[in-house]
Amino acid sequence: MTLESLQRQIKTTEDLRDIVRTMKMLSSVSILQYEQANASLKFYRQNLQDAFQALVQKFGLPQAVQNKNQQEKFLYILLGSDNGMVGRFNREIMLTAEKDLQHLNLKPSQVLFLTVGKRLSAMAEAKKWPLSAHYANANSVKAVHILAESLIMNLDKIISREKISHVTVYFQQHGKGTAVKVVKQQIMPFDTNALQKLKDKPWPTNNIPLIVQKKEQLFSALVRESLLIKLISQLNQSLAAEHFTRMTNMQNAEQNIDKNLAELNQSYQQQRQEQITDELIDVISGVEAMKKKKPALTENVLLSE
Repeated sequence: MTLESLQRQIKTTEDLRDIVRTMKMLSSVSILQYEQANASLKFYRQNLQDAFQALVQKFGLPQAVQNKNQQEKFLYILLGSDNGMVGRFNREIMLTAEKDLQHLNLKPSQVLFLTVGKRLSAMAEAKKWPLSAHYANANSVKAVHILAESLIMNLDKIISREKISHVTVYFQQHGKGTAVKVVKQQIMPFDTNALQKLKDKPWPTNNIPLIVQKKEQLFSALVRESLLIKLISQLNQSLAAEHFTRMTNMQNAEQNIDKNLAELNQSYQQQRQEQITDELIDVISGVEAMKKKKPALTENVLLSE
């Protein structure tokens, strides 16, 4: 390999390192953005819980919650990614859902799927899983709320049309460690045990809020809002995990690039030194040759005189 080709390879590798570093920084900023958005839901989630508590303490558990649907039909919501550089991020979600299908011994007629992320959608279609809907993923905190609203509206239609009894969300979550893991959260049927605990929990003041709206309407609105908050939280966690995975992959790539760049620079320096050495040898050899020719040249001059 010539010095010129080595220089071009070093320049290309340095440009690639700059791109990888930029992607790593963008992912790092995005992680913080989605984690902060999730943390901001804490107070609103508490307000919803207080509203549920006031409702059940005044009217008891709603009839719609107490009646159980005897026919079981499942909807799996899979949250993945649209973009690459995330390794097995999407595949792990698919594998977890597939294991649950086998474990529960569910028939195809009992399960529908809804995917978020183009890559998951393509993988589900390749497995011939029945898709009720598929969405592109959000690319900002504001877009997460819009996507969650769209999901809720579509869920109402799907649940009503298909008589869905169970809804489970699968997504990747970034914990305190250095890796992400697939988690699943059932968002339907509604947790009656949690409502019962709220019913038995003492109200923090002597005055329970006055409720003037019909209990069925209020309960339906609270359930919808609760599902919306859960979906927003799950989408935020999924996107944070996606960016963490990409950041980790970019960090590993950067280390490999730095190692490769060090080897290229070493090869360049070594080859350059060899070239300099060869040039010095040529110069010295030329000087020595000239020295040997000088006596002969002098003799020829004397003879001519």
